[in-house]
Amino acid sequence: MSSKVDVFINDEKKPANIPSYETIVTQCFHLGPHQATATNISGVRITLNKRSDNEVSDIWVKFGRNIAMGEAKTQRFVAQYLEADDIPTVRAPRVYIAFTWGDFGFIVAEYIDGPICANSDVALVAAAVQSLIAIPSPSSTPGPVGGGLIEHPFFINRTSSIWYESVQELEDHINGVSGNTGGGRVSLGTKLCLCPSDLNRANFKKVEGNRIVALDFGGYSFLPPSFFAFVLHRGDPSNFTHRIARRLVYRPSTTEVAAMVSASCALVPRSSNDIGEQISLLSFLLIASLPLTRIPSSMCCTGLSEELESRLR
Repeated sequence: MSSKVDVFINDEKKPANIPSYETIVTQCFHLGPHQATATNISGVRITLNKRSDNEVSDIWVKFGRNIAMGEAKTQRFVAQYLEADDIPTVRAPRVYIAFTWGDFGFIVAEYIDGPICANSDVALVAAAVQSLIAIPSPSSTPGPVGGGLIEHPFFINRTSSIWYESVQELEDHINGVSGNTGGGRVSLGTKLCLCPSDLNRANFKKVEGNRIVALDFGGYSFLPPSFFAFVLHRGDPSNFTHRIARRLVYRPSTTEVAAMVSASCALVPRSSNDIGEQISLLSFLLIASLPLTRIPSSMCCTGLSEELESRLR
């Protein structure tokens, strides 16, 4: 292997027959094209030779250039939390190892043998989601465990442009966008809970005992409660998501959700998560030709801190 391997997770209690990093990388690139489907473009099932009880017959590897180690750390934290608290409604696949090889990330996890949830499983999935959103954050920093970009439908391309160092910084950015568009302001508070941002039924499997297994933690972050309310309101448009929402005990502030929707929509015309700082040459010439009183407020500075402005650029 010519590229360097950096290991982020190496579970001491992982199965004894987990292959070497080189073998995992080789198998992923070999099997990937053959196992790709409409709902799976970044994961492969690798079959192993199981010879004892402390070995496994299969593993699941999620890999790609956009696979971040924050996803692996979040999945590991959630899996351990659910197991430690013996939550009966849901569990998450155990993470054995996670590493990067050059620009690629690899998450090697427990393979879950079971069917993808059907529309008829909505009550079971809703109960699982209810348990997931009750999981508290291990830190006061919004985002995946250990920090990282936030994957959430609020942002352009569902991904934030920066790591947010605090809830206040995230709140300042949203209010900065709203200030440019005449939208309402948000007050996010300090509470952070797990936010599954993609409730597509393909991200849930049903196993023995009608227990649900949550899959694909790329869309999971610890965020203020209004972010999950946003998912229910503006996330995956499928009927499955709406049916889940109707079964959840969840009462967010409708005012804050409306302000977030307004701010998110304001990002779309720019196709960018940074508003108010960069304008086109045509817009600049237009502004230069106008009296100060006629300059559109959407072209003005957001009032963000200089440090946050520089990171958003």
